[in-house]
Amino acid sequence: MSKTIKPLLLSVGLVLGINASAADPLNNTKWVNYNKKGEANAVLKFNENGGKLSAEIVDILDKPANNKKCASCKGKFQNKPLAGATVIWDLKPDPNNPNRYIDGEGIDPKTGITFSGKAQLEGDSLKLRGYKGISLIGKTHVLKRL
Repeated sequence: MSKTIKPLLLSVGLVLGINASAADPLNNTKWVNYNKKGEANAVLKFNENGGKLSAEIVDILDKPANNKKCASCKGKFQNKPLAGATVIWDLKPDPNNPNRYIDGEGIDPKTGITFSGKAQLEGDSLKLRGYKGISLIGKTHVLKRL
């Protein structure tokens, strides 16, 4: 191997290694959502695009609701099937804490209400906090890793 190619391959390998290690821990992960009774009702999958995370419903565990549409949603979500719907978007990793996410948005498929959001990763739990205006007045919802 020539003296020029070795350093080039080494550099490419280091860059790829750095990018792989910098991948977001939520990217391409699935989480179970629970209703107020503590029953599993949906599976969400998080994906990263352009440094921001979104989550879509990939499976509805409440089979009678399986074919439901978001009738109470507004705009682009109105009357769309719940399965496959993106319900969280624009979450960004907090530059000060690798397990925290900020500046996201979401929609409650039952009510159609949109909200601001943030999240905290704690092992196999993901605490999502949705709020209107200020976080202090919001609600926290806990998802479990699948």
